[in-house]
Amino acid sequence: MNLLKFTIFNHNEAQQSDERLSILLNTDHIISVKPIKLTTAAREVIDGYWIRLTNGKKYKAIQIPVSIKALFSETLPQVALNDEGVHEINIQ
Repeated sequence: MNLLKFTIFNHNEAQQSDERLSILLNTDHIISVKPIKLTTAAREVIDGYWIRLTNGKKYKAIQIPVSIKALFSETLPQVALNDEGVHEINIQ
């Protein structure tokens, strides 16, 4: 089990306040991490992350481990264009 600490952001509608909770998540169960913008009750914009787990649960995180955050600055290879020419499709 690979547990890492995250800070989760929740908006409490009843109290009209924002809650920040620390949580340990098993990184083996993370399906995706997507950068998003979050707004607070004070109308501030925070850089956050949408975390989706294998059990279907989703979390809005405002702090994630450095090891995961570093993956977003990784450069990917350039997209290769297919220059083999035009392909014809015969439908019968």
